[in-house]
Order: sequence, then C-alpha cells, then structure tokens
Amino acid sequence: MKYNIKYNRVFDKAHKIVEISSITKENRDSEYFSIGTLTPMVAALGDKNQHYFRAKKGYSLNPETELHEYVKKMLKYRFDTEEQFFIRYHSKECCPNGKNCIFYDEKYGGCEKLKEVFTEHNLKDYYDTATIEASYGGFVADVLLTSSSHPSRMPVFLEVAVTHRCSIEKINSKNKIIELLVKGEEDAYCDLEETDPYGLYGERVIRFHNFKKEIKEQNCPHFVTEKKYAQQPITIIQMYLPTKFYCIPQQLSGNPLQVYYDNVQIGMLFASNSWAKPFVFDKAISQDRRSFVMMGKDIYGAVKPWVIYVVTWNGKRYNHKVFSHFDYQSALKDFTIYQGKEWYGGETLSDLC
Repeated sequence: MKYNIKYNRVFDKAHKIVEISSITKENRDSEYFSIGTLTPMVAALGDKNQHYFRAKKGYSLNPETELHEYVKKMLKYRFDTEEQFFIRYHSKECCPNGKNCIFYDEKYGGCEKLKEVFTEHNLKDYYDTATIEASYGGFVADVLLTSSSHPSRMPVFLEVAVTHRCSIEKINSKNKIIELLVKGEEDAYCDLEETDPYGLYGERVIRFHNFKKEIKEQNCPHFVTEKKYAQQPITIIQMYLPTKFYCIPQQLSGNPLQVYYDNVQIGMLFASNSWAKPFVFDKAISQDRRSFVMMGKDIYGAVKPWVIYVVTWNGKRYNHKVFSHFDYQSALKDFTIYQGKEWYGGETLSDLC
C-alpha cells in the first residue's frame, strides 16, 4: 500500500498546527515537527510542484507510523475543538410485532429487512473527553471518548487502521468501536459515516462495531389483520384472468381516481386471483396525478410475492397495470419509477432476471 508522505500540516515549536499554505520564504526556516511522531520537518516550496512538508535532512519518517499517530491526534483535536461531532451509521427499522405482522416472512424473520435508515448522533451530547491511548475493560483505544459527568457511561473507541485492522478480540469485547481505515492525512477530517464494510479498492472504509443497529417502530403501519373493503368485491378480467378488487369504490363522485386512492389503506387486501393476493404495503399518487401506484405483498406463498399495481381512470372505467417481483427492492424500484421519480438504488434482481 502506498502512503501520502507529503504532508500539509505540521506542529510549530509551540505545538500549534501550521498549514503549508501559510508558509512563505520568510518563515520557512522556523522549527517544524511532524504531528504524528514529532519528527523535525522542513517546507518544500518549489516553483513548479505543489508545496508540502517533508522530513528534515538527516531524519527519517516512517509513513505508516506517522499516519497512524497523525490521525489519532487529529481526531482528538477535532473532538476538543469542534462544537459538534456527528456520527452516522446504518440501522434497520424493525416491526415489534413479529409473527403477528401480516407481512411477517420466515425467511427474513419479520419485516425488519425492508427498510434501512441512517442513525445519527452528536457524540458531544454524550461525551466531553477524548484521550489518546487510554484503556477500558482490558483494551487500549487509539482515542477513547468518555464522559466526566457520567463516568459509568460506556465509552466509544475510535480506532485508526493503517495496515492492521481492529482485532477480533477487541470487536468481540462488545465495546462501541468506530474503525477508520485511512490512507492519507485528509482521512483524519472525514465525516464519521459508516460505509460499505467491504468497499472498493481506494475507498475510505469506516466500520461501526457493537452499535445498536435496530430501531423498533412503535406503531408499525403494517400491523393489521386481514380485512376486505367491500363485501362484494368487483371482478375484472385482467390479462385474461378474473381478478377481484376490494378497494374499488362502489359509487363514483368527484375525482374517481382520488376516491379510489382514498379507499386504499395500508394492510387491506387489494386484489386476489389465482396468481397472488396482495395486501397493501404502500401507495402514492404519481407526480403528474394521472395515476396512483400500489405496492403490495402476497402472504400466502406466491412465487412472486411483491406486486405493483398502476391504476388509471380513462373517463369510463379503471385500468389496472400489474407487475410482480421476487423481492422488495425490485418492487420498490417500480414503485418509485411509476410515480415519475428518479431511482437511485442501482440494479435490482428483476433487472438481472
């Protein structure tokens, strides 16, 4: 692995941070030291190349050790000087009702796999002290965040990984750990936001260990029992297949499309035929307001359980266009596109089948 050995920041003899942009021919001969290992440094101010600091002649600087120490000190400096110190990590919304939820899926252990969100915290609300190389519970943290007013509060470990990742023993300790894989000094100033744990070559990788990743919805909108809107559903021949629709209004008034949309409620049985019986999972009016989109799920074992209906009104009757999918993400893509919105979720299973 190659490291950036041209540095933009150093300490002066008073241990104040000096930026290379502030160096001129008048002050270039002052005493400067690397932030990580306090190695004597000089400013390289060439006329053609970008200015930078390097080790003074006669001194050697180990790039790996310097980068590791540098990032630790800069993380502490940031925590000590910034008013806010935010972290963001992936979480999953969970249904608290388990098998009582009509969308419970044995494969996923419930509907908790359906929606990923970011959890955000300002660590300055919980901690006020950052200490380099501090120990807790038999483990030494690169930077340990603690609370002087709540000494019993579990601390947060900030771990800097240059070549050696956080040990399995430290991860299994159940301590809260934020692990940064760094490649250059600028990584010390990155947002502490969880990334793909595998990442592509060259990407910054930030991992969160032992943080609570599940958020339980207090009022899960999908926790409802099966119910039909009409005692006598309306049967329509759809793609040569008789289909019963349970939410079509029995009497038309005003805007027929809006009336139909208002009849559709989360958890209701929307339609049924020999292929699927989708319950309403979500609904939305399209951006041009010429249709509405219903995303539903069959809970009785359909091969393609996720169903999208696009409903329009032609002035005389309702038209239903239907699409079915193996997985939620594929259905969500259709649900988004048929509203007239952009999809940013990349390829889905349906794109590959």
